[in-house]
Amino acid sequence: MQPISATLLTSLLSSARLEAYRLLPTDTHRMLLGRYRWNVALCMSLYPVLGYLEVAFRNSLHMALTGMYSTPAWFDVSPSVLKSDEQEAIEAAKKALRKRGVAVEPNRMVAELSFGFWTGLLRTEYEQVLWPKLLAAVFPGMPRKHRTRQAVSNRMHTVRRLRNRVFHHEPIWRLQHLPQRNDDLRDTLTWFDRDLLRLFPSSHTFEEIHAQGPTAHEQDVK
Repeated sequence: MQPISATLLTSLLSSARLEAYRLLPTDTHRMLLGRYRWNVALCMSLYPVLGYLEVAFRNSLHMALTGMYSTPAWFDVSPSVLKSDEQEAIEAAKKALRKRGVAVEPNRMVAELSFGFWTGLLRTEYEQVLWPKLLAAVFPGMPRKHRTRQAVSNRMHTVRRLRNRVFHHEPIWRLQHLPQRNDDLRDTLTWFDRDLLRLFPSSHTFEEIHAQGPTAHEQDVK
């Protein structure tokens, strides 16, 4: 493999970004690049489970809310149980759809609303109006003894924070207990349906990439 230009490396990735991958002052560009590429590979291996989790969560919650309010347009029901932050997000989503010339319909609204909106519905303020009435419907595979709004909120907000780091290409390689976080992601998927685990590709798994370590991804820099 041909060496990478140090000038190209720092100009495209920036010196500040590369410094996030330094452990010692004596670390070489080769070592920094190895950790950077390893981090990219780790993030890529987590994309599928994070993507499935986001889609499964919003769709399952949407279907449960549709049943509760007897309409897929539950977000328009009056009087609304939604707090100001969520109402603002609903209006922003409608505005974005109209701006693109897209019909404001439930399925499009579900896709338009951010992951932060959906996890926001797990806040304490929704304890009595939404939970625990929806828990069994949204998370049918979650063990009953752990099926509480607080437990779900803790897990889904942890998922959201990791998702944001992965999707924004931030360093995850130094996170404590990263393999356990991967296990937790897969476990969370089973809260919706255990068969979702069968959707993952069999090659380039997180476990394989994590076990390789950064040296396997090093490349000469000139």
